[in-house]
Amino acid sequence: MDLGLPEWVADWARKVPNLKVAPPGPKSKEIIEKDRKYVSHAYDRLFQFTMTRGSGAAIMDADGNVFLDFSAGISVLNAGWGNPVVVKAIKDQADRLVHSLANDAYYDLEADYAELLAKISPGGQLGSTFFGNSGAEAVEAAIKLSRYYTKGSEHIAFMGAYHGRVGNALAMASRIKYKYGHGPYAPGIYFAPYPYCYRCWFNQEYPSCNMLCIDYLEKGILEFGGPSNDLASIFVEPIQGEGGYIVPPKEFLPRMRKLCDDRKCLLVMDEIQSGLARTGEVWECNSAGIIPDILLTGKASGGGIPIGMCIAKHSIADVWRPGSHSSTFGGNGMSVAAGYAQVKYILEHDLMTRSKVLGQHAMKRLNELRAKYEIIGDVRGKGLMIGVEIVKSKKTKEPLYVPQIQGLAWRKGLMMITAGMFGNVFRIAPPIVISQEQLDIGIDIFEQAIKETQAKM
Repeated sequence: MDLGLPEWVADWARKVPNLKVAPPGPKSKEIIEKDRKYVSHAYDRLFQFTMTRGSGAAIMDADGNVFLDFSAGISVLNAGWGNPVVVKAIKDQADRLVHSLANDAYYDLEADYAELLAKISPGGQLGSTFFGNSGAEAVEAAIKLSRYYTKGSEHIAFMGAYHGRVGNALAMASRIKYKYGHGPYAPGIYFAPYPYCYRCWFNQEYPSCNMLCIDYLEKGILEFGGPSNDLASIFVEPIQGEGGYIVPPKEFLPRMRKLCDDRKCLLVMDEIQSGLARTGEVWECNSAGIIPDILLTGKASGGGIPIGMCIAKHSIADVWRPGSHSSTFGGNGMSVAAGYAQVKYILEHDLMTRSKVLGQHAMKRLNELRAKYEIIGDVRGKGLMIGVEIVKSKKTKEPLYVPQIQGLAWRKGLMMITAGMFGNVFRIAPPIVISQEQLDIGIDIFEQAIKETQAKM
């Protein structure tokens, strides 16, 4: 397999990083000053620069600096920044129809995209798609649908879970950071321990633990923890995203499937971050051979345009009557065109295999760094969804606050974003079209930042 950059990647995006002035440069500073005056301060704004262009796995700022991107826009641009197939689809659609009025009329590309999603759904068994505008909206749709179908009103989410920042989706988030000052929340949502083996909630070791965390869910929470046995659904990320790129043991998803079958509730698989080649599979649940009742996608399924989809089995989705759920912009012409183009590109260019191969290479290198540096506590992941957990020492596993490492890497030209319950996990999740050479350059810069930080400690 050719692990070089696709030929369409711009010349300026091939030799990265390329810093012309120390970031943030004067043009970025000017825009930042205006932004701070007029734009909400609710945004995190991790990087103090302004983006102007993107191509492949590189981003250019207003001052002409070129950064290597290890975030893919938070797993949105799996097929690369500025992918010409996606760009052309957007331009052609803009000429044809921007707003498709999908709530009140029919639109050909929406039907085509829904057909494609049905064909590539787990086992080809999820055939009905509701289109919304974000992953959080897809979560809301799944909550409504699972309640409507089962007549239940309770849900299980997991510690470390993230499903969005509005409404019931926010109620399912487990970090105080996201929920602080916004309560109270809807009742009927219960949190179970996710199999976070590096930091086991019960101080056990896998596999001798015999998955005590799931036993606790089944025999503790569901029997004596407060639910009224009115369960509508269990929401699962097959690999936790914001929780820290946590890969559960192989027993986890099959037991969730069995639990839902036994209790006659729905298994909702949140693949908003893990889906569409990110882990080396079209959907990560495929690796366990699990077919959920509802699958959620967003991020990469929009090609850079806002989108979110709730994909369900016909036997479940078809209970909804017309008007049971709706969205003014869901199935919008621009989002459907961009998403359809990116998903087709991912499939036709087999980015799943590319993700696996590059991921194996990255895991090997990162595990070598883990053996070398005391502050790298754990390396875990699948494909190009890799988490590197930073600690003060391997023995104590005490989390190390990492903005200084993030800042060092950024000033050297590498954009990395964090995750984790303690904010101490770096995500290695670049656009999947990244070359192996660029991947190595990024890991080299990351090592420099780790080395400098450890030396100061």
